[in-house]
Amino acid sequence: MLPENQKWESLAKESILERKPWFEVFREEVRLPDGKIVPEYYEIEMPHYTAVFAVTVEQKIMVLRCYRHAIGDVTLTMPGGLLEEGESPLEGIQREFLEETGYKAKEWESLGSFIGNSTRGCGTYHLFFATGSYPVQEPDSGDLEELELLLWKKHEVEQALDEGQAKSLGVASMLLLGLRCL
Repeated sequence: MLPENQKWESLAKESILERKPWFEVFREEVRLPDGKIVPEYYEIEMPHYTAVFAVTVEQKIMVLRCYRHAIGDVTLTMPGGLLEEGESPLEGIQREFLEETGYKAKEWESLGSFIGNSTRGCGTYHLFFATGSYPVQEPDSGDLEELELLLWKKHEVEQALDEGQAKSLGVASMLLLGLRCL
């Protein structure tokens, strides 16, 4: 059993690489609960993100497909993106959802907020479930990637997961969380 106080003590912290708004890398010197000093512990600070598992009024699940250069492949993704300064997570996802899909949704429910990586940080993800989605305009995300909107039935989402079409752990997790809400 773990003792009560497992927090590490930060002895020194310096920024070693900053690329705002995308990320900042820190090197930290920390003292572990047993007194051991770790001179180089690295943390990646990233902004807050939003994502949504949305269902249309026709009961179709909205999934995006696009090329992601970091993995050099086409993958599934979910509507969402960075929160802008001063935006609440709900305001941010509603803006991103409209920009990326051209849709609005009638009902919004939070699925929670999650740290991207518990070892290094990597941002906080605010996840939502939306129903009653309907088109109001042409998508205009302004993103580098071209986004293809897919309107799928539940079994098509499950098949895509089984086939490994969602290449990101975050997207696969989002799809699985959303499927639980149906």
